Amino acid sequence: MRRSLHLLFVLMLAAVLPASAGAPAPVRAAEAEPRAKPNVLVILADDLGYADIGVHGGGEVRTPNLDALAAAGVRCTNGYVSAPYCSPSRAGFLTGRYQTRFGHEFNPHVGEEAKLGLPLDQRTIADHLRTAGYATGLIGKWHQGFSPAHHPQSRGFDDYFGFLVGGHNYLLRKEAAPKFGSAHSHDLIYRGREVQKLDGYTTDLFTDEAIGFIDRHAARPWFLYLAYNAVHTPLEIADKFRDRLPASATDPARRGYLSLLLGLDDAVGRVVAHLRKTGRDKDTLIFFLSDNGGSGRKPFFAYNTALNTPLRGDKGQTLEGGIRVPFFVVWPGRQPAGTTYDQRVIALDLLPTACALAGVKPGGELDGVNLWPHLTGSIATAPHAELHWRFGPQRAVRRGRWKLVDWRDFEAKSNSGWQLYDLAQDIGERNNLAAQRPELVTELSQSWDRWNEKNLAPVWRGTPNEDPGAHAAAAPLRE
Repeated sequence: MRRSLHLLFVLMLAAVLPASAGAPAPVRAAEAEPRAKPNVLVILADDLGYADIGVHGGGEVRTPNLDALAAAGVRCTNGYVSAPYCSPSRAGFLTGRYQTRFGHEFNPHVGEEAKLGLPLDQRTIADHLRTAGYATGLIGKWHQGFSPAHHPQSRGFDDYFGFLVGGHNYLLRKEAAPKFGSAHSHDLIYRGREVQKLDGYTTDLFTDEAIGFIDRHAARPWFLYLAYNAVHTPLEIADKFRDRLPASATDPARRGYLSLLLGLDDAVGRVVAHLRKTGRDKDTLIFFLSDNGGSGRKPFFAYNTALNTPLRGDKGQTLEGGIRVPFFVVWPGRQPAGTTYDQRVIALDLLPTACALAGVKPGGELDGVNLWPHLTGSIATAPHAELHWRFGPQRAVRRGRWKLVDWRDFEAKSNSGWQLYDLAQDIGERNNLAAQRPELVTELSQSWDRWNEKNLAPVWRGTPNEDPGAHAAAAPLRE
């Protein structure tokens, strides 16, 4: 009997000890089963320049926290959003569907209040995760409608702290805050449905709220959509950043942008550090991306001096600079750290990925896919055979190394017509190969036409800048 117990002990010890006498054997992410119902944190920057962060070669100001986040997980080098503009891009991420499937093509500028915003028949990622027992929260920018029915707490979010419009002031003073007013005001911050009177810097306030949300829901899985307004205009500089701005940055607008970038980087560092300090980092899947490319084109109402090099184009265009964004996926211990993933991915994939890991079946027809087996190496094939875009008269399709694009030159007030680029050799989209490869132009353009057959006409029209030929509406313009 004693010998049997001794043998059993030896076998148990062998099972838990590493194969070598050195450090414990590493856990391969592809072999590890993801934990049931991880926390899900989506951090969304606003109009972030592709080239302004250190991991993409930026160095005008340091972004150590964003760079560390990229190094902690997988950096997707071909990460895209589904639109080059704020509201439609967010509508795509929130639903896992191309927003043109349900007519949300432009920012909700002009039209009937009851129709402006994410259509009410569309379910959000918050709707799905809440059915799985998640606490759900949105902090920051909404931009998916202004009516009570479009409010975040009507769209799956238990908690809401933020603003409803497309942009917001950063420097807040209680005495300047309105007691009431239009939901379209750039001065209003809401907690739930109630206007708040606050002092502070919005990036810090949103970070404080995020940490509070995480702590309040320590006993259950949570989903937090942390939507900073940084680095969108207005380019306001908080005093605490003035000494950190480089002397070489003399343009006041650029200095304002860099201050917002410093604030964003600090904020991301605070949230990640809090997760690590409380031990929740191992339970939390983090996505970081921007809603569209940087707004570095003059004249443009949201011009913020962002740099997208080596990409061509900016916010509002279907060139790479408008739709390819910083895109990181991090779950410590569950995937290889410090790696890159070069296949095409898109923000539409966030919903099906989060739902799969949470054990939720969203139902309906999604355009996004579950990225997890691709990022961990379980599946070697590309997540998408093709990606597509439509933004007013602008179009694009990406297949492998090839991109066919018809983009808008806003200065010339005209479209380019179909142009073909080999992004493996020409990431800057400078060498148009359409004349050399007419058969490929035909093939890809026909593919785009087939995809477009499932899209709807816009539920509301855009501004002339977005939607040339749109008739001016009598309703007031909203951002």
